[in-house]
Amino acid sequence: MSIKPGAAAEIVLGLGIAALGAFVLYETGAIKVAPVYAKVGPRDIPILVGALLTLLGLALAWQGWRAKPAPRLNPPVVMDAPGSKLDAPGTGGSTTDWLPLAAIAIGLVQQILLFEFLGFVPTAAILFLCVSYGFGSRRYLRDAIIAIALAVVAYVGFVHALGLHLPAGILGGVL
Repeated sequence: MSIKPGAAAEIVLGLGIAALGAFVLYETGAIKVAPVYAKVGPRDIPILVGALLTLLGLALAWQGWRAKPAPRLNPPVVMDAPGSKLDAPGTGGSTTDWLPLAAIAIGLVQQILLFEFLGFVPTAAILFLCVSYGFGSRRYLRDAIIAIALAVVAYVGFVHALGLHLPAGILGGVL
């Protein structure tokens, strides 16, 4: 059976991910659980993550093993993302668009610097907007609504459902 070029890398990566999942499952056994936990304890999420990593790693390895080689095209065709800078005629893939990288970096830096002052929800929403801009979205109102909704859901989930502390910042009286 002939496997496609690069399939060995997929197989090795999949087996590595499966091994990581098996390691997480093995190490989860060392977590001590007090008898206080009746339903969800500190082992449950690591078991879920380890099992998912193992299953997805094995699925990736199986996919790499079963993939058929792609047919050879004559002349070879270079595939790029539609609408990307690499797709423009004459660029040859040697140009780099630094604006998306700068937008994402600005989002990360603002979250690091303003996290305690502004709080989780505003900084997470700004980070989401910067990342969506970096990935090419220009629908700012829609992105802002989604960013705020996701940030509020994450905040409520972490603070009220899981009991973790995240700074409320300027929205302290509202959240």
